[in-house]
Amino acid sequence: MTTNATPSDGATRWFYPLLLALVFAVLVWGSWRRWGNPFVDFGIELYVAWQLSEGKHLYRDIVWLGGPLSQYTNALWFRLFGVSYLTLSLVNIAFVAGLTVLLYRFFTRTIERAAGFTAGLVLLVVFAFQAYETDGSWDYVAPYRHEAVHGLGLAILGLAIFATYLRQGGKWRSFGVGLCFGAVCLTKIEPSVALAGALAGGYWLGFNYLPPRRERWRQDIGWFVGGVAVVPVGFGLYLATQMPLGVALTGLLGNWLNVARTDAVGQVFYQRVMGLGRWRENLLRMGGGCGAFIGVLGVFTGLEVALRRVTRGWVVWSGAAFLVTWLIAHTCMPWAFFLRPLPLLTGLILAGVAWTTMHCSDQTQLAQRWIPLTVWCVFGLLLLGKLGLAAHAGQYGFTLALPATVLLAVSAISLWPEFIRAKAWGTGALVRWGSAGVLVAFFLAAQESRSYFHSAKTIPLGAGADRMQTFGPPLSETGGITAAALENMAQTMPPGATLVVIPDGIVLNYLLRRENPTPYTVFDPVLMAVYGGEERVVETLTAHPPDYIALVQRNFYEYGLAPFGQDPRFGRTILAWVDKHYEVVQVYGAPPIGEAFGIALLRRKATSGEAASHAP
Repeated sequence: MTTNATPSDGATRWFYPLLLALVFAVLVWGSWRRWGNPFVDFGIELYVAWQLSEGKHLYRDIVWLGGPLSQYTNALWFRLFGVSYLTLSLVNIAFVAGLTVLLYRFFTRTIERAAGFTAGLVLLVVFAFQAYETDGSWDYVAPYRHEAVHGLGLAILGLAIFATYLRQGGKWRSFGVGLCFGAVCLTKIEPSVALAGALAGGYWLGFNYLPPRRERWRQDIGWFVGGVAVVPVGFGLYLATQMPLGVALTGLLGNWLNVARTDAVGQVFYQRVMGLGRWRENLLRMGGGCGAFIGVLGVFTGLEVALRRVTRGWVVWSGAAFLVTWLIAHTCMPWAFFLRPLPLLTGLILAGVAWTTMHCSDQTQLAQRWIPLTVWCVFGLLLLGKLGLAAHAGQYGFTLALPATVLLAVSAISLWPEFIRAKAWGTGALVRWGSAGVLVAFFLAAQESRSYFHSAKTIPLGAGADRMQTFGPPLSETGGITAAALENMAQTMPPGATLVVIPDGIVLNYLLRRENPTPYTVFDPVLMAVYGGEERVVETLTAHPPDYIALVQRNFYEYGLAPFGQDPRFGRTILAWVDKHYEVVQVYGAPPIGEAFGIALLRRKATSGEAASHAP
């Protein structure tokens, strides 16, 4: 049942969901098999799920820095529906559909249908099917790590159940919230911390301002704690049957242990992600963007006050507001920095919503709207922590910036216009339609970017259910060279031959269905730092030498390093071992030791005993 009803609800009850479904279908069709980037990260997702479905295990057989939930879930899909890129893609498309429904219902229940519709559009158009760059897998269908997407989705599910708990109570709802939180803790740290902070604030507000919740707080917290334990304990017991208990526990705590091991904030990569390297410039953008937003909102609010006595022509005024803001935003807005002020604006919205919550005497409004919205504000603000001074919709922002962006959009479209009406300053129509103009311009900019990058994915990799499109010229030579290499390598390597790709590109293993005999899925500075450095890698390679090695050109500028093997701090020890034990069979593209992309296939040199046994 929707409570914040308006006279237009009858007309929009089915129109908004049907329009969201149409947008969803168009975006799926327009991005078909062009999701993600198989060379950067998503190839790892495919390979690991395949290997787990074949009987291997994380932490024991495969080095893994995150929680186990997502990878074992993906392996389950492979077992049920077959190992393929299409299997995982279709499951993730269904996940996006479910997340859209969650957002629509949450904001429809807490605010109004227009807010739910806006939230769904922001997810679909700006985040779920986005394409803003050639590197990385930053969409929800082929994400760089499923833990990021699953963690976000489970957290939002937990918030939705918590909102229902506030309205209706129930021990099983509190148990369900705990179940979601426990599952989120087995994905990534960011949604775990954000959800923990949001739920802590939410339960505190519920127990202090809602007498029915306060009366049963001990029982409800007990059921919540019980729910939290289910998934981690279940995974711990399962993993303990497959590996030593210490290895299983280390895997479950991997997210937290690895942060302690690797000084993430001090790395060049995370300095760039958080905008700390250019902090003055980013602070100016944050402050300027925040000031511009508040200024424009103030202008339209002033117009509302000035025109509040006008009884006719509101359709014309609203249309003019939409056209003016759309035109200005479309032609002048620096979209790459559009979300920079998001932390400041989210903090301001949190302050306003929290103040309203603590001064609201209407129990129904508290339970239905203000406490759930306060919890959402806290969740969105905490998620932005990893983005620091550089909030954006791309890269890690594809999940971390979603809740705050949705909050900003629904506040401009629904909450502030409602506040204007409550204060008798006007109808709120100018603010609503002016905000809609900016949002439409934002959506069009996202669509233009997506169309550009998806149209450049002209090179097919794989066949059948594994066929995927990747970038071709002029944006990249990687796809064409890799496609040719795959075709030749399939003929060169005998069935059952093992393959290690160094430093990155395990999608070759997946598409060739060649096992990697080592536990390493990628050879990057973070993984090397966590697992003993290059000397440990060489020991592992010596103990489990693959039949073939593919050396792939890969620069590590984002870590402040030269291309693999050219920087004395990284890669030379591994390459020295490879040169000693392997010989070149074929080179595809440029030699993989410079700036141009190339792949070299190497075969293990025969030892003296092996050479003698094969002599005529």
